[in-house]
Amino acid sequence: MEKYCILCIDGGGLRGVVPLTILKTIEAKTGKRIHELFNFIAGTSTGGLITAAISIKNPLNPVEPLYTLDDVIDVYVHRGHEIFPERTKIGNFLHGAEDLFRPKFSDSGIKTVFTDVLKNYKMLDCLNDIMICSYDLNNNIPLFFKSRAAKNNAAQNALLYDVCRATSAGPSYLPSYEFFYPNDAENPNRNCIDGGVYVNNPSMAALVEFSKYHRDYLPSFPADTGIDYDNVFVLSLGTGSYTGKINDSDTLNKGEIYWAQQISEIMMRGVNRATDYEMSEMMDKENYLRLTIAIDTNTHSEMTNSSSETTQYLVAATNDMLAQKDNDINNFINKMLA
Repeated sequence: MEKYCILCIDGGGLRGVVPLTILKTIEAKTGKRIHELFNFIAGTSTGGLITAAISIKNPLNPVEPLYTLDDVIDVYVHRGHEIFPERTKIGNFLHGAEDLFRPKFSDSGIKTVFTDVLKNYKMLDCLNDIMICSYDLNNNIPLFFKSRAAKNNAAQNALLYDVCRATSAGPSYLPSYEFFYPNDAENPNRNCIDGGVYVNNPSMAALVEFSKYHRDYLPSFPADTGIDYDNVFVLSLGTGSYTGKINDSDTLNKGEIYWAQQISEIMMRGVNRATDYEMSEMMDKENYLRLTIAIDTNTHSEMTNSSSETTQYLVAATNDMLAQKDNDINNFINKMLA
């Protein structure tokens, strides 16, 4: 079988600058754009936004993407504060009680930014096959938006705006997102929250999707033959995780308010590492590469921190990691492109 290359991007709010910085290095090393290197791109939450933004076709030149990586990075660097406005210590104190009863941030900023970036483009306006993950509260099910489904059913060729709002509606941070999306006998009136609640790292979900439906993704695939996983490559990109530990004294006899503040990072870290373990067991060592960073300060790990200081920290930490992983990256790229 021909080679099939999958790119997967985790959730993590404004820490999306981490995978974007990694992708810039991949483009520089290969001399190719991301849409040329990968057949299939999957993303959750901020990874879903990146998946869509780097895949949209340029209507004036449909074989090229509408945005460069620098264009997308610019959204994170210069417009992140519109989605997650910075708060002073006094602001946090004044709004602390309100945050217990309603989302921490209004959806007015994310509406504006996502509209400007995604406009009226749909799933099938992307250069790559894509998959973006959310969770539907009305049907109480995981919800995967897929190019494959959009090709088979025009009603599922959803607006990228709707899909990205659905995947990034982080509980406690932003309101859930309601829109219409039909699928068989399911209630088409969706009420979606961030896909990070169950699949923050979408690598295994993407590999399963390709494995089951490989003949849809590779129409030339020989009949009655199995997948040659030596020709399947997966690059999995994280957004970083906080390395700080929660001590016994912190957790003993704590209740809902304490854990509500801690559980998002713990949940994401656990899901990401569990998925990485599964992928490492499933894939040949040279065909799977996971790249992410360790974040050693709590302030810089906050997914909604839009300060320039935090952005600079994340980019510097990513560049340090890339230097340390240079051999692994080169080996992966060389085999993928061989």
